[in-house]
Amino acid sequence: MRGLRLLSNGLTPIILVACIAAIGAWALRASVVRRVRAERLSEQMAIATTEGRRGEFEVAVEAMGKLEAVSSRSVIVEVSGQVVSLLPNGVEVKEGDIIAELDAPRMLRQLRDQEIRYQEARDDLKAKQRDLAAEMEKARIRLEQARQELQRYRTAQDAELTQKRSQKAHDTENLELTRARFEREKTLSAEGLLPQREIDLATAAIKATEFNLEKQSKDLDLAEAERSSEEMNKQAAVTRAEAELARAESRQQDDIQTATVTLQIRENQLERVRSQFDKSIIRAPVDGIVLFEQQSQGMMGRRPLQPGDQVWQGQPIATIPALDDMRVALELSQQPASQAEEGQEVVVVVPALPGQTFPGEVTDIAQTGRDSTFPGTGLPRGERAFPVQVHVKDRKGALLRPGMTALVRIIVERIPNAVTVPLACVFERDERHIVYVRQERGFRAVEVELGPKSDNEVVITDGLNGEEEVALRDVIADTSDTSATGESQSPSALPL
Repeated sequence: MRGLRLLSNGLTPIILVACIAAIGAWALRASVVRRVRAERLSEQMAIATTEGRRGEFEVAVEAMGKLEAVSSRSVIVEVSGQVVSLLPNGVEVKEGDIIAELDAPRMLRQLRDQEIRYQEARDDLKAKQRDLAAEMEKARIRLEQARQELQRYRTAQDAELTQKRSQKAHDTENLELTRARFEREKTLSAEGLLPQREIDLATAAIKATEFNLEKQSKDLDLAEAERSSEEMNKQAAVTRAEAELARAESRQQDDIQTATVTLQIRENQLERVRSQFDKSIIRAPVDGIVLFEQQSQGMMGRRPLQPGDQVWQGQPIATIPALDDMRVALELSQQPASQAEEGQEVVVVVPALPGQTFPGEVTDIAQTGRDSTFPGTGLPRGERAFPVQVHVKDRKGALLRPGMTALVRIIVERIPNAVTVPLACVFERDERHIVYVRQERGFRAVEVELGPKSDNEVVITDGLNGEEEVALRDVIADTSDTSATGESQSPSALPL
């Protein structure tokens, strides 16, 4: 018993020291834990957060594309020649603006030469018409004079011949009366009732009358013959005048026709040169921007048209897109393409025009995929691309140019009253989706169910109400204890 007492007395200080040491170690550890927790809490409170959002969420497909004109007009040269001047490539033009000129000085000289020749032909025609008209007028006057002379001669001769015929008829009638009286007197003389002297006088009178009548007949025949001959001469003069007039008319027709044909040839030549001159000045057929075609330079490759180049009739030299009707051509991979449909609303953003958005509509989606022809679209190698066209419904007065890069956001679905958070706020833990909700003393891990998402946001279908403040970084990764304690905490063990 005494021995036990001695032993007990000896162990008491040791036990006491051990207890004190244990209490000190525990107090030290508790102090370290509090310090670590305080540091973690401080670190957690410094983690950036954002608030969830409740409202309409747009399920969208985004892709980069290029603007292009829905329609464009090709500019085709109508005459061959050398380009002497043209507008810079890509310049905006209005309908009728000059965009290029071909050999204009040379064609202008040709035009001036043809105008001079045409004017000379016109002057020659007018001179011929004037001279021939004067010649025909003289021929008409001569013909009219010949006809009047013939008519006057006929009138005068008819009066004279009528008088002579009347006198001959009168003398013939007198001769017959004289002969009848002579026969009566001859009978009376045979009966001795008249003297022979009366019979002789009557016989002499009859002979004188017969002689005078015979002379009148000869004079009348001669007058008629002379009249016929002179009338023939007069008629011949009329005929000659008519022939001269006919020749003048024929000559006028021939000469004027020849001069008219020459004038027509000169006019056609002038119109052809004028047309070529007009066509050598190439104008914009519509409003837009002029994009000159690439010209082959053999081994040197291709370059846009420039002064000095030779162009040929029928060659297209430029294209003018219609800037009032634009669309975006893009490509989608298989999964986004399956979500896109014709008629879907689109928002178009053009990086070259910051701060502006343009409404659009999906107008065409290819039914079969192809190898991508759009560099830089981000499609994985070997991924089939589906071409899509988006019509820009309103340019809002902005100058959209073909070839501009455009970000297209196709609105696939609108979810009303949806709770959304940034994708950066959602983390995966053991095949679960976790967000960290800020509490008064740190963060609380909350398991959530995910819905549709965009490139930056995701819909939370369960777990949040949209009023929480959630961490933008992984709280576990930022607050894991890597100190000498060697402890780490799971999401459920984060301090409250």
